Amino acid sequence: MSETPQRQDYPHRQPILTRWQDADANGHIAGATVYAYFDTTIQTFLQQQAGLDPQEGEVLGFVVSSAADFFALPAFPETLEVGLRVARLAGSTVEYQLGLFQAGEAQPCAAGKVVQVFVERASGRPVTLPEALQAALLRLQG
Repeated sequence: MSETPQRQDYPHRQPILTRWQDADANGHIAGATVYAYFDTTIQTFLQQQAGLDPQEGEVLGFVVSSAADFFALPAFPETLEVGLRVARLAGSTVEYQLGLFQAGEAQPCAAGKVVQVFVERASGRPVTLPEALQAALLRLQG
C-alpha cells in the first residue's frame, strides 16, 4: 500500500477485543487473525448498516482479493479498533480499505484492502448492488 492512512481517514470504526487464542507463538496477534478482524468489521457493517442477510438474502458478497501491510505488533490483551472505508465502488465490486489501530494511536499497526464481488444467491452471477447496500457503501467513501 502506498500511503498509510490515519485513524481519522476511516468513516467507520469498530472495536475488537483480542483473545488469548489470537496470539501466535511469539505472543503477537497472528496475521491470519488480522484478516479475520478485517472480515468481521466488513460483515458487521454490511449486516448492521446495509441490511445484508448473509444466511438468506438474495445477494452475497465474496472476497476475491485481499492484502495487508504490517507496521507494529499488537498482543493480547488489547482492545484494538478497525477502521473501514470504501476506496472503489463499481458495478458488483467493492474495494475496502481497512486499518487496525492500537488504543490512542493515529497510525495503524496494520493496513489492508479487501475486494468483494456481490452475486445473486440463486444464480451465482455478479449483480448490481441493491439500493440500500449501495447507499451504505457510498457513506464510506472518503
